Order: sequence, then C-alpha cells, then structure tokens
Amino acid sequence: MTFKDLNLHENLQQGLQDIGFSEPTPIQEQSIPLLLEGKDVLGAAQTGTGKTGAFVIPIINQIINKPKDGIQALILSPTRELAQQIDEQIFALGYHTGITSATIIGGEDFSRQADAIRAGVDILVATPGRLIDQTKVLDVDFSTIKYLVLDEADRMLDMGFLPDVNHIIDKIPKKRQTLLFSATMPGSIKKLAQDIMNNPELVQIAVSTTTKSVTQKAYLIDGREKLKVVQNVLDTHEWKSCIIFTATKKGTDQLERLLSKKGLKVASIHGDRDQNERNKALHEFKNGHVPIIVATDVLARGIDIDDISLIINYDVPRAVEDYIHRIGRTGRYDKKGIAVTLVSKQDSKFFNAIERKVGKDLEVIKGGVKQAPKKESKKESGKEDRPNKDNSSDKKVKRKDINPDFSKLKYFTQSVNEEGKMVFTLIGKEKDKEEPKKQKSEQPKKQKQAKKKEAPRNKNNNSRNSERPKKSKKQSPRKPSVELKTVEKASERNVNSRRPAKGFWGVIKSMLPKFK
Repeated sequence: MTFKDLNLHENLQQGLQDIGFSEPTPIQEQSIPLLLEGKDVLGAAQTGTGKTGAFVIPIINQIINKPKDGIQALILSPTRELAQQIDEQIFALGYHTGITSATIIGGEDFSRQADAIRAGVDILVATPGRLIDQTKVLDVDFSTIKYLVLDEADRMLDMGFLPDVNHIIDKIPKKRQTLLFSATMPGSIKKLAQDIMNNPELVQIAVSTTTKSVTQKAYLIDGREKLKVVQNVLDTHEWKSCIIFTATKKGTDQLERLLSKKGLKVASIHGDRDQNERNKALHEFKNGHVPIIVATDVLARGIDIDDISLIINYDVPRAVEDYIHRIGRTGRYDKKGIAVTLVSKQDSKFFNAIERKVGKDLEVIKGGVKQAPKKESKKESGKEDRPNKDNSSDKKVKRKDINPDFSKLKYFTQSVNEEGKMVFTLIGKEKDKEEPKKQKSEQPKKQKQAKKKEAPRNKNNNSRNSERPKKSKKQSPRKPSVELKTVEKASERNVNSRRPAKGFWGVIKSMLPKFK
C-alpha cells in the first residue's frame, strides 16, 4: 500500500512527497482509514513506528475540506521537545494546505503564545501544564475543537499529568473524535480510554517489544568504571550520532563536563534547562554539529532524529517500558543501531526485569574495559626489569643483596647479669677474619678487659653481684649482626635499667629482691 491508495487531498499528497513519505508504516496503514471514517482509535505501538504521522495525516486531511472556525484540533504531549516535533511535522505536511498551528509549551514566551491563541489557529499542540496556565489568563475557546489527541499517553500519566488532562477534557465538547496513542498499554491507559473515548477501535502493533534492528549489549561492571566503559564503547563501535541516557538532571550535567574534558563535543538536555538552551542543544545535535548528547528521559519519547546509531544507557532505566523507549531512538525506519547498557551492582534489580523481558536479544557481558596485558616475569622474559620502587618484593631482594662489612665493626661479648638481663660488652677493635686462632688465644685477656670496663658501670652492685660474672661460662666472641651504634645504645639502656629508682616507689623496688 502507498499513501496514494488512501485517497488523501492532493495538497496533502504534495506535502508527503516533500518529506519523502511514500508508503505508510503498519500503524499508519491500519489507523488512517479508521480515522478518516470518523472513528475513535486507541493506537498502541512501539516507539519509532510512525505514530505521529498516524494521527497528523488524517487530521490535516479532514480540516482541509472544512471551514476554519477557531481551534479545530488539540494535541496534548508530555514533553516540550515532542510537542515541537509534532508541530514541525504539521508544518511540513500541511505546507501546501494552508493549515496553521502553534505550540503552547513551557520555557517559551508566554505572551507570544497568548497572541497565537487569540489570532486563531487550526491545530494547537500543547503540554498540559502550560495550556492550563494560559486558560487562567485567557478565555480560550475550546468549543470549536473536533479532534482531541493524547500522544504518548502512558508517559503523560507517568509524569503525573492525569489531573491536568482531565481538567482540559472537561472543557472540550463531548461530541468529538478522540485519538489516544501509546507505546504501552497498562491498565491505567485502558481505564482512561473507557472514560474519554466512544467505542474506540484498537490498533496494536508489537507493544512493549524491542526491534530486531537494534543490537543490544549490557556490561556488568563496577559503578566506578562507567566513564571508562563509555570511552571504550565510543572507541570500539562505529557510530555517527549517540544519545547517552542518565537517570538524573545532576548526573546529566556531570557526565557532560567529564566527556567535554576528554575532548569530545557534547551537548545535554534535561528538565531544568532553559528552553532556549534545550532548543539549541537539540538543533546542534540534529544538524550533526554535536555528535553526542546526554539527556534524561525527555528525549526517550517520540523524538525523531535521523541516523542515531548508538544509544548508551549510562544509568539503567527503572522501568522496562523506559528501556524500550530509549533504545527505540535508534534502529528506526529499517536502519541498524546499537544499544549499550551499563549495569552496576546497584542497577541489578532494575536490569533483571529488563533481561527477562528482552530475553536472548540482549547480550550480557561481564566487564566492559579491556584489561592491559600482564608483564612477563623475569624467568619468562629472560631479562631483568628495573626494580619498581613501589614493589615490596623488590625491596626484600635488595635487602638480601646487601652484605655488610663486619670487619669494620668492633667485637663484643654477651653475658647475663644478676637480674637476668643480657649485657653486651665491647672487647676490641677491628680484627682480621683470617686469624681465628689468635682470637682464641686473646680471648681471656679480652674477657678481663671487659670485666674491668663493666665494673665502673656497676657502682651500685654489691660484691656478690660483682663476682657473679666470674662464674659465667666462657663464651667465644661472635661477629655482631647489628652496627656499633645499636650495640652501644643497647648497653646504655641495660646500665640505666640497673640504676635504683628515686622516691617512694624506688624504696619499694629496692626492697623487692630481699623477699625473693
């Protein structure tokens, strides 16, 4: 089937040719004939299937042949960007028909929007909140409306617009044609359809499923590695334009700054941005001046941008439907696309539901950053690497390699005093290692000299204690395992320990040996 088979007005056919529409999509092929017959339609189809054209084309065709008398059609949208896109498509398709339209959205000049309403337009495209604000200032005449469209109705309800939507519907004539389009069909949408529609015809095309034209990957990683994985994905995949979805407005700003520091051209969009900034960012992204845009879910619904080849879910969406909408930005109109989701430990509970829904079409990969190859060991390489200062094992090797020259150290003897403490006694200067026999012959002399040197230090010892070293066994001199200064300090501490303490506790301490 082609659009020519639908018996549309010739001026509308010219608009379709201008934008390159030749064959309707499945949702358009089934919906347009029903709408041209004047029936209410409840359309459900996954994102990227042409739902906007499914209601814009028949509305324009019916308005052309009717006299212009106030607002003919009202289209409600959940986001500003989607409302602007719908208005752009109305302008393109109705260029040769003389159909007029205006957008009533937040973030833009309030007085200009009021002037457009006063002047009278055929089609009004609005977000619910801003339209209600206008009704508080203007006496907007809704009595002439013949067509009401709720686009992305499930998203509108998720954003809490249901009270505003009901308030607006109450002002519209009940005798009208109502069109409700949604990517999902939860119970709340079915209930809303029963309340506001008259025997609607259901058109359902692959609801809540992902398209086969999108290659889906998920990396199970540590949350601290997300930025590295994003860089790795951008470096290893072929892409022309990329949308990176985040969960929060703050996270959007932070990620934009981090990617900009890496030298990448990045723009960002979220709800707190001024409308001029949002328009500029989206315009630069659509024109290819900026290849990467970081956004919250404001770009997940209905935005039609050509050649988006890569989607990155920096944060896992909290609902399966949001995941389907996000990755639906790529792989549109029979084109191929890639969708990558970064899953940290904190995201696993949300990702499990997505994995169950998508099934085998989603490839799950543990880790996202390629590990650097390990260095060869010295045995394997046959070469000794320069030791690393930070490597503790290298430090141990260095200590083993040190061979201190003990010939330059003084020899000493060790003995046990009356208190059971070890005493180090210096007995000589430099000795030659090659004269062990001479050392043995000089041993008694050295011991006597050591006793004489020890005597002055033990002034407070009694005669019994002074004679005790004579009974000690002869010990052969040993080479010290510590340096001279260390030995001297040990001897000094040993002497100080034998000095009587002063004061009351000194008297008590001096009496303790008597009770032993």
